[in-house]
Amino acid sequence: MSQDITAPQQISYNTRQAAEATGIAESTLRRLVREGKVAARYFGATVLIDAESLAQFYRSLPSERQVERECAANRRIA
Repeated sequence: MSQDITAPQQISYNTRQAAEATGIAESTLRRLVREGKVAARYFGATVLIDAESLAQFYRSLPSERQVERECAANRRIA
């Protein structure tokens, strides 16, 4: 019998891993955790950033087109 074996989904990242995954600096990620914008837990001194919370924060960031539209709108106002 063939069994479907799936790899376990990663549920948290340390700050280095989260920085590598998102391109956001470790110091910025620590600030986002302190501000409550990204959920985290602590294992001793290690910050473990919640993977789903990190993904939600990433999805909330504006796309390139949104930024272009906002810049264009600001140029029209000025």
